[in-house]
Amino acid sequence: MKQILFNYDTEFASESMSVIPSGYIDKSICACGMTTVALENNRNVVLAVPTITLALNKADQYPNERSNHSILPVWGDTSTSEIQDYIKKASIKKFICTYDSLPKLEYLLPDCHLVIDESNMLLPVTKQRPAVVDRLLDIAFRYKDTVSFVSATPLPVEYLPSWVSEIDQIKITWNNTVKATPIICERTYPFRSLCEEFLIPLNREGTMTVSEKTFSKVIIFMNTVNQITKVIKEAGLGKKDCGIICGDSLKNDVKISGIERYKSGSLPKYLFLTSSGFCGIDLVDEDAMTIIVSNTSKNWQMIDMLTDLKQAVSRQRNKNNPNYGSYIYIYNQSVFSEDEEELLQRIENVREKITLNIPHYDDLKSMGKETAFMCDNDFRAYSLFKDGRYILNDGAFNADKYFILQTRRQYAEGFDIRGCIGNGETIGPVSLPKSVRYKDLVDYFEDNNVMGEIEWGPYSTRHEWIRLIEDSYRFYKKVWKDFTYAKSMVDNHNDTHELVKMEIKRQFSVGSSYSRNQVKEILKEIYCSYKIERIPKHYDLKDALIIKEKKINGERMVEILGKKKQ
Repeated sequence: MKQILFNYDTEFASESMSVIPSGYIDKSICACGMTTVALENNRNVVLAVPTITLALNKADQYPNERSNHSILPVWGDTSTSEIQDYIKKASIKKFICTYDSLPKLEYLLPDCHLVIDESNMLLPVTKQRPAVVDRLLDIAFRYKDTVSFVSATPLPVEYLPSWVSEIDQIKITWNNTVKATPIICERTYPFRSLCEEFLIPLNREGTMTVSEKTFSKVIIFMNTVNQITKVIKEAGLGKKDCGIICGDSLKNDVKISGIERYKSGSLPKYLFLTSSGFCGIDLVDEDAMTIIVSNTSKNWQMIDMLTDLKQAVSRQRNKNNPNYGSYIYIYNQSVFSEDEEELLQRIENVREKITLNIPHYDDLKSMGKETAFMCDNDFRAYSLFKDGRYILNDGAFNADKYFILQTRRQYAEGFDIRGCIGNGETIGPVSLPKSVRYKDLVDYFEDNNVMGEIEWGPYSTRHEWIRLIEDSYRFYKKVWKDFTYAKSMVDNHNDTHELVKMEIKRQFSVGSSYSRNQVKEILKEIYCSYKIERIPKHYDLKDALIIKEKKINGERMVEILGKKKQ
């Protein structure tokens, strides 16, 4: 292993290199064009990326004025014949594949340079889909002398297999850089601030100016689809003016019905991105402003915001945009309540439990009794089935440890954005009405509504309560002064996703096997009956069922092992 330092006085990597070097690479900044080097040079390349969105976004940009290469995106729906047809036609082979589709291209790697892009995503993907990263790293190990890991925010190598620390460790610095400068909004309620201070005024006026920065479009990073749909509704945004980048799942498609998934091209007025959009994609617009919202008190937002800020701010690639390098950061400050040692001990307890259970579960599997243990969520999260037996998934344990020892500690010790990425301005909060009780809004509604229609006047900023009251009336033609009861009634009314899951459980029998085509045909009928605009995927079954994929007489089949609890 060698420690190698490169320093370049150029704007883009293509001005300093023609080939990405082999090794574990810290490229220091996003948008330096290293991915472009891989896609535009005269070398056969397999570029592995974490998301379908990123693969499609990059591939859609070619051929272009710089390169006549065509890029084949390879993901779950890409067939072997499509790959073979591309190979026959392409003089220089350029593949961009998702992490989970790399095995489809492994046979080409003796003649292709393997580049694992956005390698900082390996731990998050390990936590969610451990087998994917396990297979990817196995393949990378077989080509460890030539593989390139690339990231602007690389993971410490101790969180990866030991062989990664033995390859060349490369750090690239750049003389020609721009400091990103935040417009800082520390707020008790970040999502309310997003609606009231930014989206509602922008929607009303068409443009807005904040700290002398004027914009008519926004690129909004927030890491929950539920909250995105809620914000769109509460800010009164038209769905046709919105676009979204989020994970490809049945659950998400139900939630975002009517909102177009963005892939490439002209940006909508309001573009929302979850973690699926944090890494690598190119967004180009002449005046859009980036807004990043972090509600650090929520478990689902326990993410490394230093990394995400750096990644998110770099998505805007148009340097002619007067807002280039600026962004609005809305966040709250919180200290997590649980002790660090307590969390680490919890992880060790899970490790011990799984270590004890693995031999027993191996025996059950050999007897065909997988349903007896597939309901053990810890086991499913922290184990891998490899080479005919179950083993501990060390990557998943490392992902949790990394969060506790690195990310969580940053929050607990305070988070000074200005000390991390540039110096910026702080803007004070807007004046909001004095506190009122939920029952006061109910009284106002009962006194002033006409067939459910009402002007909320002095209460117009109480978006969450207004939505609950209006939904109560719309669903039940009545309202309740007890907030908890009203919320429970509304939350359980007409839950399309739960209804779809129930129908899936009814249509597919435990113990039966179905071909992928049979699965898709049954799902198509279900989706049509609920007016869900989604192309059925066989893996949609995972929302409701425990399944196992297998081959019978060469045909890909899906076996139903059990039903998931609600």
